[in-house]
Amino acid sequence: MTTLGDLFSVAYGNKLDMNKMVRTERLEGVAFVGRVGGLNGRSGVAGYVEPLSGIDPYPAGLITVALGGSRLLSSYVQQLPFYTAQNVAVLTPQDPSMTLNERLYYAMCIRANAFRYSAFGREANRTLGTLVVPDVPPDWVAAIQIPTHDGLASPAGPAIELSPATSWRSFNVSDIFEVASGKYVPAAQKLPGSTPQVTSSAKSNGVSRYLDLEPNFPGGTISVARNGSVGTAFFQPRPYFATDDVRVWKAKKGPLFETEGLFVCAVTMLEKFRYSYGRKWSIPHMRNTEIRLPADSSGQPDWSYMDSVMRGLPFSAAIASPIVDVRSSEDEHQTAPTL
Repeated sequence: MTTLGDLFSVAYGNKLDMNKMVRTERLEGVAFVGRVGGLNGRSGVAGYVEPLSGIDPYPAGLITVALGGSRLLSSYVQQLPFYTAQNVAVLTPQDPSMTLNERLYYAMCIRANAFRYSAFGREANRTLGTLVVPDVPPDWVAAIQIPTHDGLASPAGPAIELSPATSWRSFNVSDIFEVASGKYVPAAQKLPGSTPQVTSSAKSNGVSRYLDLEPNFPGGTISVARNGSVGTAFFQPRPYFATDDVRVWKAKKGPLFETEGLFVCAVTMLEKFRYSYGRKWSIPHMRNTEIRLPADSSGQPDWSYMDSVMRGLPFSAAIASPIVDVRSSEDEHQTAPTL
């Protein structure tokens, strides 16, 4: 073991005030790192500002650490040149060849020491360099593959224009879906596990946590919030446990592909304005709701066309591989689209 000060040169940032600087856009300015933190802390970047004459930004690749505030010891490897606010330390590796994986590992080690400090009490201004950390990262650090954004915006297929609205038709939800309710389970029975719990949340695909419960719905279905974020619809790619605040749409044709489900979700959420916390979306209303979808020559939903439209959108190449394990043997003749 060693101390952070032995591995890094610790500086105490620019100590600038963002409200005294000129804000600008990301592509035009310099990242401004403040005491923004947590898992959704945007790497500590509070915004972007115009460059200051006579003050060079810190280079990308250094570690920033919040020394005070409610997100004390939030640590990030900065990916862009940056300025810092007050009470933000900047760590420069003593060894310039330290890899990105290793820098991320030490940022994680720093964050793990947050319990030693408190906002407006024992802050880290004077003692950051004395934190004890491993002198050599474990072997798994070098083996980790860091995801990149390369190719993220690519479509999975050629762009397809939406057909004229006159070729679409209205379908009752009950014509094409079976609508079922989730289940209430007392909090005492909700133990940590591997089954996604889908609630009425509008975030994280509706998944609030993972439970040690048997799934009550298969993948290839759509979850629709009837309470809370009423009308929020998500395609669920794997078996899950839906709570009683959720209604589940199971396509009568069989489990949906990702592309089909995402198309229907986008159309379904156009109905959100009709409902609110005070006006729930009940099962009878849901079954009788009309949604407009592209139709084929026989007047049925044109699932193939929906798939083609979604595959032609930017970022569609990032969609996970299609559902194959949730389909019954009777559906094995169907060919899943390859993304």
